[in-house]
This record gives sequence, structure tokens and C-alpha cells, in this order.
Amino acid sequence: MSGKKRITVDEDAWRETMRRANRLRDVERELPGMIAAVKRAQEEQAAKDRAAMQARQDELTRQFAGLSEQARKLEASTTRRINAAAATIMNEAREADKQRRAETRQLLDQQEQRFDAALTAERTERQRETDALRAEIELDRAGRTRVLAMAQTQASDARVLHDAIAATLPHERFAAGQLARLTDRLALAEASAAAGTGEAALAQAQEVSLSLRELRAEVELRDAEWRAAHLTAIAAVTALAEQISYNSMITVTDDESGASAELDVDYWSDGQLSAIREEAEALESRVRDEADPPTIGELRDISERSVAALDGRLSDVVAVARTRQWASQVRVNMAEMVVDVLEPLTGYAFDAATFAGDDQREAFYSKLRHPDESEIVIEVAPDEDGKSCVIRVMSYETGHADESQRVARVHAVADSLREQGLSGTPAAERDEPDPLLRDFGRLRQRQPAQGISGRA
Repeated sequence: MSGKKRITVDEDAWRETMRRANRLRDVERELPGMIAAVKRAQEEQAAKDRAAMQARQDELTRQFAGLSEQARKLEASTTRRINAAAATIMNEAREADKQRRAETRQLLDQQEQRFDAALTAERTERQRETDALRAEIELDRAGRTRVLAMAQTQASDARVLHDAIAATLPHERFAAGQLARLTDRLALAEASAAAGTGEAALAQAQEVSLSLRELRAEVELRDAEWRAAHLTAIAAVTALAEQISYNSMITVTDDESGASAELDVDYWSDGQLSAIREEAEALESRVRDEADPPTIGELRDISERSVAALDGRLSDVVAVARTRQWASQVRVNMAEMVVDVLEPLTGYAFDAATFAGDDQREAFYSKLRHPDESEIVIEVAPDEDGKSCVIRVMSYETGHADESQRVARVHAVADSLREQGLSGTPAAERDEPDPLLRDFGRLRQRQPAQGISGRA
């Protein structure tokens, strides 16, 4: 018979023992520091956005100085409408963090709807203004010279607007290829005006002017929509970073005993928190990438999917860390219980205790020694799938081994476990106990034989 006896704790009983740890799963969400950090990050970005948009508007105004008086009035009207729509989109985005977690998808849909509504309203008003201008022109069609002059003015205004868009607005980013197509049509209108074909030139110039004004409005509103999605994404990644920071080291308190301990989540999760932090930092870096800005689709995916996925993993990792820390303490308690059972039964006395590799996530060992130098080593280790634990009672006798005494010891331990509500069936293992397990100095220095994934 072997000198190594095993008791595998029943999985259901172990799960009940771990109940209190699992109850600590939820990650605190609305941290005062997190709310302040989100507000600060959004305000800083909003200030940068306002400065950038104002600088662009100042440059547009400077370039529009070359327009005719009528065209300046039309562009000034367009500017007021765009600014009002952009302000609405941006202001609502800054307020969205209050409902960010539950309604992110709804808020993003509302942003898209606001953009569509603003663009439709702008297109309608622009068409009304253009129709009014055409009606005015119709009154003067009897004078060919007047028509040609108006065509030349319209073509000149279109050129100013075209060049302002080319130099000032991110048209390729938000309306790729559209300005290039209008460039060809503008050149045709300019050629007609130069050739003296007034009515054809006027129609062409009016058509390209309307398209250029529409392009301007679309690009500026698309830019505002992107900035709003950017603010939402910044809020999301900032909140996630704060949650990770807050939950990296937390105080865990047992409801029943009142005992508390500091929990190093990264340590107890075997680096899983660091992995989440790296992914979160990569998301934030992508959101803030100015050299290659993310698309609005990327920003929305980050806000509604990527951050939510990492947030869910954070909850899981905190739960795993809490459970493993609690399980480690339970293993120590079990070892102490076994020692208490064996000391009066065997005449052995407690000698030493340690974690394998001096790592609290690993198996826990206690040693009892007899006056004749015989020893008993108790190992309490996670089972293979990490759902329960295994207790091994290993005997190292200096004299004749008494198998009946070994069996009595392990049954006494099993009886004590049942009294504590942890059932398990004793069994003998075929191989002899490892003699190296008697050397606790070497045991403390031993490298773990398996990854943390097998631990409980």
C-alpha cells in the first residue's frame, strides 16, 4: 500500500464554500473619480474641437471675401445654419456620458438621425435660396449682356468656393472624390463663360455652385458628427481606464467574519488585468490618433462594442481574482483543520507550513513531525480543472509503516471535512510520496508546475 492518501473535496461542497467570494463579482461602476476624469477628458477635447472649428471658420471667412455680395450673403446664411447644427450635435455628445452605459447604441443612432435631419434642412434651405436667385435672374434674361455678366460672376463665386473647400475642409476624408468631379464641371462652366455663351454658362455655374455649397455643408456636418462620436469614444475609453485603475488593488471584506484584505487583481488573475489594460490603452491610443484618425465607424465600434467587451472581461477577472484569493485562504484553513485532526490522533506535532514556490496561488503544505523523525506532509492543492481541491496526506515513516494507521488518519480527516460540510471520498494513490516534499526550503523555491488557469 502507498504512503500517500488522497481526499478529493466534492465539487458542490467546494462551490458552496466559495459562495461568498463569488458573490463579490460586481465591479463598482459610477466612481466619483471616473466621472470627473470623463468630464475632464471631454472638456479638454471639446476645447480643442472648438478651437479647430473656429480656426477653420476664420479661414473660410477670409477666403469668402472674394465672393460677390450675393454669394457672401448665401454663404453667411449657410455658415449660421451649419454652426447651429454642429453646436447641437456636439453639446448633446458632451452630455451623453450620463447615460453612456445603458444607452450607447441609442445615442449613436440619435447622432446619425440628427446629422441626417441637419443635412436635409440645410439642403432644403439652400435650394430655396438658389431658386430665389434663379427667379431674380429670369427677370433679366432679356439682356444677353446682363446674363453673361451674371454667369461670369456665378462662375467666379463657384471658383472661390471650390478653392476654399479644397484648402480648408477635410473633403477627401468625409466626401472622397466629390470635389474632383465638381472641378471638371466648374472648368466647363468657366469655359462657357469665357466663350460668351451666357445662358449655358449661367446654368452650368448655378448647378456647380449649388453642388459646391451642398458639398461644403455635408463635409462640415460630417466633421461635426465625427467629432461627436469622437467625444463619445473618449468618454468610453476614459471611463474604462478609470475602472481598470480602481480595480487593480481593492479591499475585499468577508461579510460574515468582517475580515478584510487588499486584493492585487493582476497577481491573482495571473496577469489577466494587465492584458485588459494593454488592450484598453491600445483602444485609447487609436481613439486619440491624430496622424491617422479613426473613422466614425471605428469610433462607434469602440464605444458600443470594444469597450463593453473589455468592461465585461474586467468583471470576470475581478471575480476570478477574488475567488482565487478566497480559495487560497480556504486551502490554508483546510490544512490547519487537518493538522488539528492529526496531532492528537498520531502524536505528531506541527513543524512548518508554506505555499509551493512561496506563491499564495499555489498548493499549500503543512508538516507534522514525530519524535522518531517520521513526518507527515499535508498538501491542499487545486484539482486539475480548478473547480475544487485535493487534500493529500503523505507519510514518511522512519520505522515500519503501519498501513492501518495511515488509513485511519485519512478517514479521520474525511470525517472532519464532513462535519464542516465538505464531503470527500478517501483513496490511496499507487505511487509513493515524493521525498522532496519534505524539504520545505526547496518547496518554497519551486517553480509552479502549471499555469494559474488550473488554480482555484
